[in-house]
Amino acid sequence: MRSMTGFGRSERSESGVSVAVQVSSVNRKNLDIICVLPKEFQHLERKVTDRARERVGRGRLQFSVEIRDERNELGGLPSDAQIDAGVARLKRLAERYGGSGEIDARTIVNLAGLLEAEASVLPGEMVEKLLLDCSKSALEDLLGMREREGEALRGDLKSRCRKMADTVEAVRKFAPEMVAKHRENLYSRLEQAGLELDVSDERVLKEIALFADRSDVSEELTRLKSHLEQFSGSLEKDEPVGRSLEFIIQEIAREINTIGSKSCSIDISKCSLEMKNELERIREQVANVE
Repeated sequence: MRSMTGFGRSERSESGVSVAVQVSSVNRKNLDIICVLPKEFQHLERKVTDRARERVGRGRLQFSVEIRDERNELGGLPSDAQIDAGVARLKRLAERYGGSGEIDARTIVNLAGLLEAEASVLPGEMVEKLLLDCSKSALEDLLGMREREGEALRGDLKSRCRKMADTVEAVRKFAPEMVAKHRENLYSRLEQAGLELDVSDERVLKEIALFADRSDVSEELTRLKSHLEQFSGSLEKDEPVGRSLEFIIQEIAREINTIGSKSCSIDISKCSLEMKNELERIREQVANVE
């Protein structure tokens, strides 16, 4: 099981060309990948995102790429061709305006300061190789972090699932007491009202039977136990299970709400509230499961 949050970074260099890639991810319901490259390498964005789609199920991934050309150790200086062209132009201007036209070292230095460095062209094949290697390595780092966080999530969710299962069993023990309690309350109200009805009176028995039917939560408890077992089983899978866990949570919430609405027992109501609170904590955690 993996988390949807993580970070990875990688850097490669070859023949004076350096590429650095970092990728971060946060939780999202679906898979969303953002990769922005310099204009001359935008055609490689699809290759980066396709490789990520092969490894990631969902979440928002953002790639940040830096490409540096370190081949020119005299970075910032114009090329010889630029200086030659500048000198030739100075000579023409000198002839036009009656200057001497003599070119010395100081003139060349001043001219170089006015010219912009000629941009070198990055080798496309080399950049592509470095970019894809860096992307793969950064993605592996990201997945490693997501797996480690996923293991921590798995442990927490298993613990909370066991806690809810214990509460379900507590409700199962309290459930039979609801009918007995209702019977006592009914007899007490009849006595207080001064109505002398036999405890075996058909109307009394019918009322108790109707209440027992309305307050029976055995089916809900059975389904709730099954849902918790499915939830716990899903935690052991290596494949992405976030969506299936979210669906199971909806089913668990439905059963808890039904149990709470049928309850006339303070103990069961407390258990129902505890399960709702625990389920919200589980829901928050599952929102970050891939």
